[in-house]
Order: sequence, then structure tokens, then C-alpha cells
Amino acid sequence: MEPKEDKGETMNAIAKRITATPAANVQDMAMRIAKEAPTLADLNNEQLEQIARLVMTQKLTNELSAAANLAGINYQAEKETFLDNAGRTGSKHTSRRYRASLARLEAYAERAHVSPLELTPARADDFIYSLKGEAAAASVRCDIAACSSFFTWLERRHENVKNPFRGTKARPAKKAKKELVIPNAAEVKKILAALPAYEAAAVSVMAFRGLRIGALPGMEITGDRFKTRSKGKDISGELPGNVLAAIKAHNAPDKKRPFSGITEAALARRVEYHIGKLHHAGKIKAAYSCHDFRHFYAITEYRKDKDIHRVKKLLNHASIQVTESYLRGLGEV
Repeated sequence: MEPKEDKGETMNAIAKRITATPAANVQDMAMRIAKEAPTLADLNNEQLEQIARLVMTQKLTNELSAAANLAGINYQAEKETFLDNAGRTGSKHTSRRYRASLARLEAYAERAHVSPLELTPARADDFIYSLKGEAAAASVRCDIAACSSFFTWLERRHENVKNPFRGTKARPAKKAKKELVIPNAAEVKKILAALPAYEAAAVSVMAFRGLRIGALPGMEITGDRFKTRSKGKDISGELPGNVLAAIKAHNAPDKKRPFSGITEAALARRVEYHIGKLHHAGKIKAAYSCHDFRHFYAITEYRKDKDIHRVKKLLNHASIQVTESYLRGLGEV
């Protein structure tokens, strides 16, 4: 290739020559640059050094500009705002889960000597790989979802932030779901007969009123009515007679709040411990989880009249679509 200009010409001289006469418009100037500007192969060593200095200056300028933009973001304040509104329901459980996930991300960033806001896609992948050796695949996926949700939220508030978790291939693959096993009416009856009064009362609420285990610790009862919170929402309704009888048999010190003073996790462990013993003794076909009793309730109520609108209200679902999906997962629609 023939050099377009004498290699002794300085870069400033080249630029001055190209801009010597006013351009008619942007397209005219762009055309001049395309035609007149030399390629790297046309440059001598001095000219290459000039370009190298310009490139390094531009690179450092970009890095400093990015750092300044990120420094203007109050990470802790943004995180707390996000956590206060974590999840579509504002659930405290979701907020706690997200906080724990972000704490793990912050610990990784500290070890890497970077701010969490400075994470690149490569570092995000490395963070995921570091988790794989410490936690189950499901927990790692939860952490990724929480961190990705946070960065997606930040993107909407700060144009200089990008979600480094988007499109990652480091996410652990989902394992095949275990077969859904739901107790039948005979097994529920057998379970209730075998459980201690406290655990039997909890199972009765789940199996015959469909409440989640998380709704029980805060449940208040007045007459045959209850009110509580579940998944971040206030819910209320009527308790069937057999549920009220089971709660009465439990003989709680606080009759109005029969499950107060215990956490959701602790209550679930108590219930599932006794059910596990029944399963190991061969008295029931599976070690049912607490949520399996909500499944039992949903199926039982739906089969009464196939009225999905009634079941939606009983399960406190946000929409008919949610109920349809729920029942479809149970093999009912």
C-alpha cells in the first residue's frame, strides 16, 4: 500500500490539512477523514507513539469517567431502597433472601478489591463459579436471581450501570423436578391422628383452610374468623369448624394467636419432623412437606364444583391465571 502522505508529516499537520477548509456538513467532513486519514500502516514510529498516547489518554479518561459516575451512586442507600421493595409483593421473606444474596456478592467483591457496582460479566461469572463449590444449585440460582434483579433495578435508575448477570452461562442447570406427591384424604386423617396437638392444629389449618405455613405465626383469631399476612399481603377469612376444633385441642396459651412465638421455619421443621417419622415407619407413602397440605386443600376444593374463581379467592391468588397455573401443576386443569 502506498502511503497517503509523507511519513514525516506530524499527526497535527495531517489533521490541520484535512480541516484546512470549512466542511459543508458532517457528511463532508466524514468523507474527508475516510479519504485522507492515514492507516496505522502508513505511520512512522513517531506518529504511532502519538496515537498510542492519545489512545492511552482516552482509555484512562473513559475509566476515570466511569469510576466518577459510579462513585456518585450511593450503593448502600440504593440497596436498602431495593430491599424495602424487593419482590412484587414486598415480602419480608423475599427481602431477607435478597439481602443474604447481596451480602455474598459484596463479600466476593471485597475479596476481588472492587465495588459491587464495578462487576463485569466476567467477574459476575467468577462470582457464580465461587458459589458452586459452597452451596446447592438451587441456592446458587436464587443468589443469581436476586443479584440480577438488583442490577436490573439499578439500570433503570442509573444509565451507567449495566446488569453483569444478564445472559450468563455460568448459572447451574436445573435438575429434574421430583415427582409431585400429595396426600389423600385418608392419609391426612391418619397424619392428624398421629401428630401431637400443636402440629396437628398447624396441619389442619393448611389442609382444611389452605393457608401457607408462613401465615400461621402471625395469625389472629376472633370467633371463627382469622386475619394474618402471607407473601406480603394481608388476608382474612373464615375457619372451618374442624380447624377451630383442632386449634382448641392444641390449647395454646394465647387463644387469639395460637401459633405466636415461633418462626415459620421452626414451625415447618416441627411439622415435617413428625411427618418424616410416620413415613419412615411405613404409615404414609411420602414425607410430605407443609406445602403439600395446601396442595391437598386446593385439589379438594376444586373437585367440589370445578369453580376456579372460588378456589382463587380461597387460595388468595392475585389472578385467575395464577390459579389456573397452580391447578395445572397439580394435574387438575
